[in-house]
Order: sequence, then C-alpha cells, then structure tokens
Amino acid sequence: MSIALTRPTTLRALILLFFCFLAYVALHVLSKSLYANDSEKHSTLLFTCEEKNSAFRYGQRGSQYVLYNYIKSRQQFKCHESITLTTHGDTSYLDNLVYLSQRWQGPISFSVYVPSSDYYDAIKIISYLRQCTVSEIKEFVTFHFVFDNSHMPKSIIKLHKTQKGLPYFENQTEILKFHEKNFVKVMGHGDKSENTELPMANCSLPASWIIPTKQTYRNKNKLLYPVNILRNVARESATTYYVFSSDSELYPSPNIIPNFFDMLKRNDSYLHFGKPRVFALPIFEVYKNQTVPGSKQELVEMLESGLAIPFHEKICALCHRIPQQKEWQRAPVNDGLSVFHVGKRHWPYHMWEPIFIGTQDDPVYDERLSWEGRQDKMTQGYVLCVLDYDFMTLDNAFLVHRPGVKVKKEDLAIKYFTQNQSAYIRGTILSELKVLYGSSPNCWL
Repeated sequence: MSIALTRPTTLRALILLFFCFLAYVALHVLSKSLYANDSEKHSTLLFTCEEKNSAFRYGQRGSQYVLYNYIKSRQQFKCHESITLTTHGDTSYLDNLVYLSQRWQGPISFSVYVPSSDYYDAIKIISYLRQCTVSEIKEFVTFHFVFDNSHMPKSIIKLHKTQKGLPYFENQTEILKFHEKNFVKVMGHGDKSENTELPMANCSLPASWIIPTKQTYRNKNKLLYPVNILRNVARESATTYYVFSSDSELYPSPNIIPNFFDMLKRNDSYLHFGKPRVFALPIFEVYKNQTVPGSKQELVEMLESGLAIPFHEKICALCHRIPQQKEWQRAPVNDGLSVFHVGKRHWPYHMWEPIFIGTQDDPVYDERLSWEGRQDKMTQGYVLCVLDYDFMTLDNAFLVHRPGVKVKKEDLAIKYFTQNQSAYIRGTILSELKVLYGSSPNCWL
C-alpha cells in the first residue's frame, strides 16, 4: 500500500535535504582549506603560522654576539612545510651533521659556539662538510655563529652585503688578501645574490676537520658552554612552525617528517583541540662500534640482546625514562606514526627531560644556565608541567645517541658547577617561574 506524502511532509523533506547538502559543502570546503596539496614534497597542513625572515642579521644575547643565518642552506622552507631540527655544538661536534642530516632529510638550524680562533676552525670544517661530504648538509643546514665578547675572533669573513664594520670586497682576490693568514683559497657557497664566499676545501684529504675537543680554544681556555643560548638561537631562527630541539649527537629514526604530518592529517584533534602538547621521542644508547638502528624493530632486537640501553641509564635513568617505556618496547611495530601514550611530567616522571617535537610557541630555555652545570633543560620541563602540557609519546619514532654508552665519572670541576647551578635553579629561578607561571603540587624542579 502506498502512502501519499502531504504538502507539509514534502516541505520538511526538502528542507532536510537542503541542510544535508549545505553540511556536505561545508565539510568539503573545510577539508580543502585544512590540508595542502599532497603532491608537495612534504605533506603540509594549513595551520595558522607566520613566515619568518631568514636573512642574515647581527644579534646579541647578554655577553654573546650572534651571527644569525650566517651560512644558509640552499633549500628554504615556509612555516607549514616541514619540521626544523634545531641543535648546537662547538667545532668538535660538527662532524655529527654527516649522519644527522641524512637521517633527518629536512631543515636543520645549527648554532655553533665559536670563541676566538674556534671561529676559523668552524669555517674550515663547515666548508669541508658542505663541499666534500653528503649533499644534505649544503641543502638543509643553516649555521648561526655565537661567540663571547671577551673572546672575539680577530676578524670575520664578510659573507653578506648587509654586514657592517668590514670592507665589502667585490672580488675573490681582495678577500684572499684580507684573510690570507687563515685561508688559502675561497669559493662561493650558495646564494649569489649575497655574494657569499667560503674557503675552498681540499676534498682529496681525509676528514681532518674533526678536531679533538682538547684542542679547541674553548677547551684550552676552560670556557663554559652557553648551551641554552645556543638552543634558543637555533630554535628562534627556524622558519617552520614545528621545531624539534635536540642535541647534535642524538640521531633520529628515518622518515619522521612525512610520517608526522601524515599522523596530524589523520588526527585533527592533536592539532586543533585539547591542552597544549608536545610529541616526545624515546631516547636510547648503543654500545661503541655498534650500528645505529634504522627502525624500531632493529632497536628492539638490540635492546633485547643487550647491545642497546635506555639513554643515560648509567648516569641519570630518571631523567629520560618515558612513561610506559617497557610497554613501548613490547608494542607491535606498525607503519607510519601514531601517539602511543599521553602522559604528564608528574611523579614518578617529575625529573623527565624530554626531547620533543613542539612549536615556536613553546617555552624557551633559561639562558643563564650552562652545560657544565647540568639540569639545563629542567626549568623548561617545569614550566611545561605547570602549564599542563600533554606529553604525547610517539610509537614508531626514537632517538639514538652516537655509539658509545656514557658512564658516571667523578669530575670535581663539574661537581662544583653542578652544585652551584642546582642551588641557583632552586634558590632563584624557581621563585621567578612561580611568579610568571604559578605552581602545581605535581610539578617539581
């Protein structure tokens, strides 16, 4: 038996169909506006971010002069296109870039501490790295130079027309004469519009650019390493919204950048809703002469065989132990990237110093703290805790320290610095942070 629709019923049906059509159009438009073209090199989400100027500039942070974007990468990235790995080191750490840049395959912002003659060593090493090693260094790595006003280089190479205080040379002959005491030959390293010039390296020589730490100017003069100034310089110089502040001896698992953006595209809530968040990576060490694992499956096998251990297990196990670490190791290995666990920096993880993918909006590092005093990331961790950040541990991404397991050693000089810095953190900085951000019984410093 057929039922005839009355006029009001027909009208209601038409209205319902009309609103369903509007909802479909709205969802279609939203999806088009949220995600960029998948054919681009990196999957990109169109979140709100501001483009940053990557031009060379001078800067000063306390007693430290900064040459921002002093040696620029060939490739440049917009704020939504990638994740910038931000890191640091003195001249003895630059060789890590060979392996680091190949694993990361994306933008790297590197702050180099170059007091006095270390500046010239850094120029020579970077020239060799860019010209004689892997192409990723020239393509992806931008260098910023930092030196103390009490330990200035005698002269600096004028790599940019915008630099002041040095004569601008129109040809290589004049540059050669000006720097003949430090360099033998010079060549262009990239952007011709800035007339940039670097020494030409002799690629037929072995990797003589690796300088033992004891031979650096910094080491000979026992200068404190301004680790958090270097971290902040590298991070604020990144042109991308997402940043990964790490250490140069920590090598990431492959394919993090595309997998991370694919994960965000599958899970909008990670980006648009909920509490502030960062994406933490578990960290491990492998014994000397071992190969850094290229996948989680390889890493798990090395952990089970005793060839790998959690990071700083023999120095400060609590500092890098992630929530549900054993469960993370036992979890099935899947393709791509997902959030394995969402946790807080609360007891028993109140001393956790996570290394994570975050954004330019996250709290910075306290620049009064030195590397020698240790606990240099703890103040940032405290602020993240008080601000109620979620720590999202990724399931298929990790960091592995350069091969060689660190063990605890008694160093009276370091002990002096650690005791003083610890007292300063808890006696001065903690009270400042409470004024700025408040406090929580769950947050410890």
